[in-house]
Amino acid sequence: MKKEKVKKLEKRMQLVNKNQKKQEKAVARIRSWKKQMFYGYGYREFIKKGEHKLTIKKHITKEEYDNHTTRLSEINKLNAMTNVYNLLDRNGKEFLTYSTKIKEQLEKYNEDSIGLEANRLLINYLSSLSMFIDYGEKYNKKYFDKEKLKEFQKNTNEFYDGHVSYRFMVLMRNYALHYGFPLSIIKQSISGLNGIFASKEALLQFKAWKHVKEDIGKMPNLISLDIHVEISMMFIKHLYDNYVYDIAPVVLKGIEHLNNMIKTNEEKIPILVTFKNKEEFKRGNISVNFIKTKPYQDALKIIDNHPSINIIKK
Repeated sequence: MKKEKVKKLEKRMQLVNKNQKKQEKAVARIRSWKKQMFYGYGYREFIKKGEHKLTIKKHITKEEYDNHTTRLSEINKLNAMTNVYNLLDRNGKEFLTYSTKIKEQLEKYNEDSIGLEANRLLINYLSSLSMFIDYGEKYNKKYFDKEKLKEFQKNTNEFYDGHVSYRFMVLMRNYALHYGFPLSIIKQSISGLNGIFASKEALLQFKAWKHVKEDIGKMPNLISLDIHVEISMMFIKHLYDNYVYDIAPVVLKGIEHLNNMIKTNEEKIPILVTFKNKEEFKRGNISVNFIKTKPYQDALKIIDNHPSINIIKK
Protein backbone atom coordinates (compact mmCIF):
# COMPACT_ATOMS: atom_id res chain seq x y z
CA MET A 1 0.00 0.00 0.00
CA LYS A 2 2.72 2.40 0.96
CA LYS A 3 4.58 1.80 -2.33
CA GLU A 4 1.41 2.53 -4.35
CA LYS A 5 0.83 5.78 -2.44
CA VAL A 6 4.40 6.85 -3.02
CA LYS A 7 4.09 6.14 -6.77
CA LYS A 8 0.84 8.13 -6.95
CA LEU A 9 2.45 11.03 -5.14
CA GLU A 10 5.45 10.92 -7.48
CA LYS A 11 3.14 10.98 -10.54
CA ARG A 12 1.23 13.92 -9.10
CA MET A 13 4.45 15.82 -8.47
CA GLN A 14 5.63 15.14 -12.01
CA LEU A 15 2.29 16.41 -13.36
CA VAL A 16 2.49 19.54 -11.19
CA ASN A 17 6.03 20.18 -12.36
CA LYS A 18 4.96 19.73 -16.00
CA ASN A 19 2.07 22.15 -15.61
CA GLN A 20 4.30 24.62 -13.82
CA LYS A 21 6.84 24.51 -16.66
CA LYS A 22 4.04 25.04 -19.21
CA GLN A 23 2.79 28.03 -17.24
CA GLU A 24 6.31 29.47 -17.01
CA LYS A 25 6.76 29.09 -20.78
CA ALA A 26 3.37 30.71 -21.40
CA VAL A 27 4.26 33.64 -19.13
CA ALA A 28 7.64 33.99 -20.86
CA ARG A 29 5.89 34.01 -24.28
CA ILE A 30 3.47 36.71 -23.11
CA ARG A 31 6.29 38.80 -21.69
CA SER A 32 8.27 38.38 -24.90
CA TRP A 33 5.20 39.34 -26.97
CA LYS A 34 4.67 42.44 -24.85
CA LYS A 35 8.27 43.48 -25.38
CA GLN A 36 8.20 42.69 -29.11
CA MET A 37 8.14 45.61 -31.54
CA PHE A 38 6.84 45.55 -35.09
CA TYR A 39 8.66 47.38 -37.86
CA GLY A 40 7.21 48.77 -41.04
CA TYR A 41 8.19 50.50 -44.23
CA GLY A 42 5.91 52.69 -46.31
CA TYR A 43 5.11 56.26 -47.28
CA ARG A 44 3.07 59.32 -46.35
CA GLU A 45 0.50 60.84 -48.71
CA PHE A 46 -0.91 64.35 -48.57
CA ILE A 47 -4.73 64.36 -48.35
CA LYS A 48 -5.49 67.99 -47.60
CA LYS A 49 -4.07 70.79 -45.49
CA GLY A 50 -3.25 69.39 -42.06
CA GLU A 51 -4.17 65.83 -43.06
CA HIS A 52 -1.92 63.03 -44.27
CA LYS A 53 -2.38 59.32 -44.82
CA LEU A 54 0.27 56.86 -43.67
CA THR A 55 0.57 53.68 -45.72
CA ILE A 56 2.57 50.74 -44.43
CA LYS A 57 3.70 48.98 -47.56
CA LYS A 58 5.29 46.01 -45.83
CA HIS A 59 6.51 44.73 -42.50
CA ILE A 60 10.24 44.37 -42.08
CA THR A 61 12.51 42.74 -39.54
CA LYS A 62 14.42 44.65 -36.88
CA GLU A 63 17.62 43.86 -38.77
CA GLU A 64 16.18 45.43 -41.96
CA TYR A 65 14.97 48.46 -40.00
CA ASP A 66 18.38 48.92 -38.37
CA ASN A 67 20.08 48.57 -41.77
CA HIS A 68 17.91 51.36 -43.22
CA THR A 69 18.56 53.73 -40.32
CA THR A 70 22.30 53.00 -40.32
CA ARG A 71 22.65 53.60 -44.07
CA LEU A 72 20.53 56.74 -43.98
CA SER A 73 22.50 58.18 -41.05
CA GLU A 74 25.76 58.14 -43.03
CA ILE A 75 24.90 61.66 -44.18
CA ASN A 76 25.40 62.92 -40.61
CA LYS A 77 29.12 62.31 -41.00
CA LEU A 78 29.24 65.11 -43.56
CA ASN A 79 26.63 67.36 -41.96
CA ALA A 80 28.47 67.46 -38.62
CA MET A 81 31.62 68.98 -40.11
CA THR A 82 29.75 71.10 -42.67
CA ASN A 83 27.79 72.84 -39.92
CA VAL A 84 31.01 73.81 -38.11
CA TYR A 85 32.62 75.00 -41.35
CA ASN A 86 29.56 77.04 -42.33
CA LEU A 87 29.59 78.69 -38.91
CA LEU A 88 33.23 79.70 -39.34
CA ASP A 89 32.70 80.86 -42.93
CA ARG A 90 29.69 82.96 -41.95
CA ASN A 91 31.47 84.54 -38.97
CA GLY A 92 34.52 85.38 -41.05
CA LYS A 93 32.50 86.95 -43.85
CA GLU A 94 30.39 88.97 -41.41
CA PHE A 95 33.53 90.44 -39.85
CA LEU A 96 35.10 91.26 -43.23
CA THR A 97 31.86 92.83 -44.52
CA TYR A 98 31.53 95.02 -41.43
CA SER A 99 35.20 96.03 -41.54
CA THR A 100 34.84 97.07 -45.20
CA LYS A 101 31.75 99.15 -44.39
CA ILE A 102 33.67 100.97 -41.64
CA LYS A 103 36.52 101.83 -44.01
CA GLU A 104 34.12 103.21 -46.61
CA GLN A 105 31.64 105.00 -44.33
CA LEU A 106 33.46 105.61 -41.03
CA GLU A 107 31.86 109.02 -40.49
CA LYS A 108 28.39 107.45 -40.33
CA TYR A 109 29.20 105.27 -37.30
CA ASN A 110 29.54 105.94 -33.59
CA GLU A 111 33.05 105.06 -32.39
CA ASP A 112 31.89 103.15 -29.30
CA SER A 113 29.48 101.02 -31.31
CA ILE A 114 32.17 100.39 -33.97
CA GLY A 115 34.63 99.04 -31.40
CA LEU A 116 32.10 96.78 -29.73
CA GLU A 117 30.59 95.38 -32.93
CA ALA A 118 33.91 94.85 -34.73
CA ASN A 119 35.36 92.98 -31.74
CA ARG A 120 32.19 90.92 -31.33
CA LEU A 121 32.34 89.76 -34.95
CA LEU A 122 36.09 89.10 -34.79
CA ILE A 123 35.82 87.10 -31.56
CA ASN A 124 32.98 85.05 -33.10
CA TYR A 125 35.32 84.18 -35.95
CA LEU A 126 38.26 83.36 -33.67
CA SER A 127 36.05 81.09 -31.53
CA SER A 128 34.73 79.22 -34.58
CA LEU A 129 38.31 78.83 -35.87
CA SER A 130 39.31 77.07 -32.66
CA MET A 131 36.06 75.11 -32.72
CA PHE A 132 36.72 73.87 -36.27
CA ILE A 133 40.15 72.54 -35.30
CA ASP A 134 38.71 70.73 -32.25
CA TYR A 135 35.82 69.23 -34.23
CA GLY A 136 38.13 68.30 -37.09
CA GLU A 137 40.23 66.20 -34.73
CA LYS A 138 37.12 64.70 -33.15
CA TYR A 139 35.41 63.65 -36.40
CA ASN A 140 38.56 62.43 -38.15
CA LYS A 141 39.20 60.19 -35.17
CA LYS A 142 35.55 59.07 -34.90
CA TYR A 143 34.80 58.32 -38.55
CA PHE A 144 38.20 57.25 -39.86
CA ASP A 145 41.27 55.99 -38.05
CA LYS A 146 44.31 57.24 -36.17
CA GLU A 147 46.17 57.81 -39.44
CA LYS A 148 43.55 60.31 -40.65
CA LEU A 149 43.69 62.09 -37.31
CA LYS A 150 47.49 62.29 -37.59
CA GLU A 151 47.15 63.62 -41.16
CA PHE A 152 44.75 66.33 -39.99
CA GLN A 153 47.05 67.30 -37.12
CA LYS A 154 50.06 67.29 -39.47
CA ASN A 155 48.28 69.75 -41.78
CA THR A 156 47.32 72.12 -38.96
CA ASN A 157 50.86 71.97 -37.56
CA GLU A 158 52.35 72.77 -40.97
CA PHE A 159 49.93 75.69 -41.41
CA TYR A 160 50.90 76.97 -37.96
CA ASP A 161 54.65 76.62 -38.50
CA GLY A 162 54.71 77.92 -42.06
CA HIS A 163 52.20 80.77 -42.18
CA VAL A 164 52.11 83.91 -40.05
CA SER A 165 48.42 84.71 -40.58
CA TYR A 166 47.25 81.25 -39.51
CA ARG A 167 49.22 81.11 -36.25
CA PHE A 168 48.46 84.79 -35.57
CA MET A 169 44.71 84.10 -35.68
CA VAL A 170 44.98 80.83 -33.72
CA LEU A 171 46.75 82.60 -30.84
CA MET A 172 44.65 85.77 -31.20
CA ARG A 173 41.78 83.80 -29.69
CA ASN A 174 43.84 83.32 -26.53
CA TYR A 175 44.56 87.05 -26.46
CA ALA A 176 40.83 87.86 -26.77
CA LEU A 177 39.87 85.24 -24.20
CA HIS A 178 42.47 86.02 -21.53
CA TYR A 179 43.68 89.57 -22.10
CA GLY A 180 41.52 92.06 -24.02
CA PHE A 181 39.71 93.11 -27.18
CA PRO A 182 42.06 92.75 -30.17
CA LEU A 183 40.75 95.79 -32.06
CA SER A 184 41.40 98.98 -30.11
CA ILE A 185 42.18 101.84 -32.52
CA ILE A 186 39.74 103.53 -34.90
CA LYS A 187 41.43 105.75 -37.47
CA GLN A 188 40.21 108.07 -40.20
CA SER A 189 42.59 110.06 -42.37
CA ILE A 190 42.78 111.82 -45.71
CA SER A 191 45.57 109.45 -46.79
CA GLY A 192 43.05 106.61 -46.86
CA LEU A 193 44.12 104.67 -43.76
CA ASN A 194 40.61 104.22 -42.42
CA GLY A 195 39.04 101.56 -40.24
CA ILE A 196 39.57 99.72 -36.98
CA PHE A 197 42.97 98.29 -36.12
CA ALA A 198 44.84 96.26 -33.54
CA SER A 199 47.59 98.11 -31.70
CA LYS A 200 51.02 96.52 -32.00
CA GLU A 201 52.00 98.02 -28.64
CA ALA A 202 48.89 96.66 -26.89
CA LEU A 203 49.28 93.18 -28.41
CA LEU A 204 52.87 92.89 -27.25
CA GLN A 205 51.79 93.37 -23.63
CA PHE A 206 50.35 89.82 -23.79
CA LYS A 207 52.89 87.28 -22.55
CA ALA A 208 51.57 84.12 -24.24
CA TRP A 209 52.25 84.84 -27.92
CA LYS A 210 55.04 82.23 -28.07
CA HIS A 211 57.05 82.79 -31.27
CA VAL A 212 54.19 84.89 -32.76
CA LYS A 213 55.66 87.70 -30.67
CA GLU A 214 58.47 87.91 -33.21
CA ASP A 215 55.91 88.07 -36.06
CA ILE A 216 54.04 90.92 -34.36
CA GLY A 217 57.31 92.77 -33.85
CA LYS A 218 57.72 92.95 -37.64
CA MET A 219 54.19 94.30 -38.21
CA PRO A 220 53.22 98.01 -38.49
CA ASN A 221 52.06 99.93 -35.42
CA LEU A 222 48.45 99.78 -36.65
CA ILE A 223 47.62 96.21 -37.67
CA SER A 224 44.67 95.51 -39.96
CA LEU A 225 43.38 92.02 -39.17
CA ASP A 226 41.29 91.65 -42.34
CA ILE A 227 44.02 90.02 -44.42
CA HIS A 228 44.90 87.61 -41.61
CA VAL A 229 41.24 86.57 -41.30
CA GLU A 230 41.02 86.01 -45.07
CA ILE A 231 44.18 83.91 -45.23
CA SER A 232 43.27 81.78 -42.20
CA MET A 233 39.85 81.15 -43.79
CA MET A 234 41.62 79.81 -46.88
CA PHE A 235 43.55 77.29 -44.78
CA ILE A 236 40.38 76.13 -43.01
CA LYS A 237 38.65 75.72 -46.40
CA HIS A 238 41.52 73.43 -47.41
CA LEU A 239 41.02 71.30 -44.27
CA TYR A 240 37.27 71.14 -44.88
CA ASP A 241 37.73 70.14 -48.53
CA ASN A 242 40.05 67.32 -47.43
CA TYR A 243 37.40 66.06 -45.01
CA VAL A 244 34.66 66.17 -47.68
CA TYR A 245 36.88 64.26 -50.10
CA ASP A 246 37.58 61.52 -47.54
CA ILE A 247 34.01 61.12 -46.28
CA ALA A 248 32.32 61.38 -49.71
CA PRO A 249 32.31 57.62 -50.61
CA VAL A 250 30.47 56.72 -47.39
CA VAL A 251 27.97 59.59 -47.72
CA LEU A 252 27.27 58.75 -51.37
CA LYS A 253 26.35 55.20 -50.32
CA GLY A 254 23.76 56.67 -47.94
CA ILE A 255 22.35 58.90 -50.69
CA GLU A 256 22.22 55.91 -53.07
CA HIS A 257 20.42 53.88 -50.41
CA LEU A 258 17.71 56.54 -50.07
CA ASN A 259 17.40 56.73 -53.85
CA ASN A 260 16.85 52.96 -54.03
CA MET A 261 14.25 53.17 -51.25
CA ILE A 262 12.34 55.81 -53.24
CA LYS A 263 12.51 53.72 -56.43
CA THR A 264 11.07 50.66 -54.69
CA ASN A 265 8.45 52.79 -52.96
CA GLU A 266 6.50 53.95 -56.04
CA GLU A 267 8.68 57.10 -56.25
CA LYS A 268 7.28 58.29 -52.90
CA ILE A 269 9.37 59.56 -50.00
CA PRO A 270 9.66 56.61 -47.60
CA ILE A 271 8.87 56.44 -43.91
CA LEU A 272 9.98 53.93 -41.29
CA VAL A 273 7.61 53.05 -38.45
CA THR A 274 7.64 51.04 -35.24
CA PHE A 275 4.63 49.91 -33.17
CA LYS A 276 3.73 47.31 -30.55
CA ASN A 277 0.75 45.58 -32.18
CA LYS A 278 -2.18 46.10 -34.58
CA GLU A 279 -4.39 47.59 -31.89
CA GLU A 280 -1.76 50.17 -30.98
CA PHE A 281 -1.25 50.91 -34.67
CA LYS A 282 -4.99 51.51 -35.19
CA ARG A 283 -5.03 53.85 -32.20
CA GLY A 284 -2.22 55.80 -33.80
CA ASN A 285 0.31 54.82 -31.13
CA ILE A 286 3.24 54.49 -33.51
CA SER A 287 6.67 56.00 -33.89
CA VAL A 288 7.33 57.40 -37.36
CA ASN A 289 10.69 58.28 -38.87
CA PHE A 290 9.90 60.87 -41.56
CA ILE A 291 12.82 60.93 -43.97
CA LYS A 292 13.59 64.41 -45.31
CA THR A 293 15.28 64.53 -48.70
CA LYS A 294 16.72 68.07 -48.55
CA PRO A 295 19.76 67.18 -46.39
CA TYR A 296 20.65 64.47 -48.93
CA GLN A 297 20.26 66.91 -51.83
CA ASP A 298 22.45 69.45 -50.02
CA ALA A 299 25.10 66.80 -49.31
CA LEU A 300 25.12 65.70 -52.95
CA LYS A 301 25.57 69.32 -54.03
CA ILE A 302 28.52 69.80 -51.64
CA ILE A 303 30.23 66.66 -52.94
CA ASP A 304 29.44 67.47 -56.58
CA ASN A 305 30.97 70.97 -56.19
CA HIS A 306 34.20 69.60 -54.74
CA PRO A 307 37.10 70.46 -57.07
CA SER A 308 38.62 66.96 -56.85
CA ILE A 309 35.45 64.84 -57.06
CA ASN A 310 33.76 63.84 -60.28
CA ILE A 311 30.41 62.12 -59.82
CA ILE A 312 29.38 59.89 -62.73
CA LYS A 313 25.60 60.11 -62.90
CA LYS A 314 23.87 56.97 -64.19
